[in-house]
Amino acid sequence: MTFNFSGSLLRFVGYRRQLAYDASTLGNALNALFADYPELRELLMDQEFAFRRTMRLAINSEVIRGDISRLLAPNDSVEIMTAISGG
Repeated sequence: MTFNFSGSLLRFVGYRRQLAYDASTLGNALNALFADYPELRELLMDQEFAFRRTMRLAINSEVIRGDISRLLAPNDSVEIMTAISGG
């Protein structure tokens, strides 16, 4: 599976747009990502390991909310985005 990054999140992953991991679930993939880039955990997740409200996650372009047990296939693409808000 591949994580895709853009915008302000790039600085937290050394400006790499894609990072590939061998993981069967979203939770396992996130743990591998956080092992390599520990600053991302606090930025993306709260104390209960749930996504912060300011973050959005899409698997193969489908926005999901909080199901870290979701199964992933080797060719899945996971995009992490900052939510845009304003008035």
